[in-house]
Amino acid sequence: MNYKIVQRNEYHDLAEIHLDSFKGFFLATLGKRFLLTYYKAVLGSNETISVCAVDDEGKFLGFGTGCVQSKGYHKRLILQNPFSFLVQGLIILFTNPKALKRLGKNLDKISSDKDDGNYAELISICVSHLSKGTGIGRSLLKEFEEEVKRRKCKKITLTTDYFNNKEVMAFYLRSGYKVLYEFTANPNRRMYKLIKDLQM
Repeated sequence: MNYKIVQRNEYHDLAEIHLDSFKGFFLATLGKRFLLTYYKAVLGSNETISVCAVDDEGKFLGFGTGCVQSKGYHKRLILQNPFSFLVQGLIILFTNPKALKRLGKNLDKISSDKDDGNYAELISICVSHLSKGTGIGRSLLKEFEEEVKRRKCKKITLTTDYFNNKEVMAFYLRSGYKVLYEFTANPNRRMYKLIKDLQM
């Protein structure tokens, strides 16, 4: 198994792993076309950090992706790719208008007046269902953090669910993350925001 930086033309691989890893979760329900648009924009941004695990034949087993500056990241992605996201927005508007409203309300994951968003953020970490339990997630997190350090970022955050999430929370706490605050994402989804000081 090898770990590497995801290349700009590998957005199809990220969309496939996302669909495989997060069946039934909100972004996956928006469909493959939306995920292709999203990950193409993500990989086209100089703010993005994206690492992946591949097997000896180059097949994607998992990835971690995020950004160097959390505050406003997704808004900047949209502004950099207005036509692509407009098309996807129109498709969602006619097929699932409630999802479009939810998408808009959750553009930023900053939900506290005390949160300035001045940190890197791990937005998504996905592992193929065939590779779960092999330690890839742990290694991807370490690889992502190392890349964050190389980009001179001092802190990193992520969000995760509050309910029915003990194993994941335990994993992040063992990895040095602390609860920054709790918040409720639209629609009524209770979340934790976690943070890690990379200088410690």
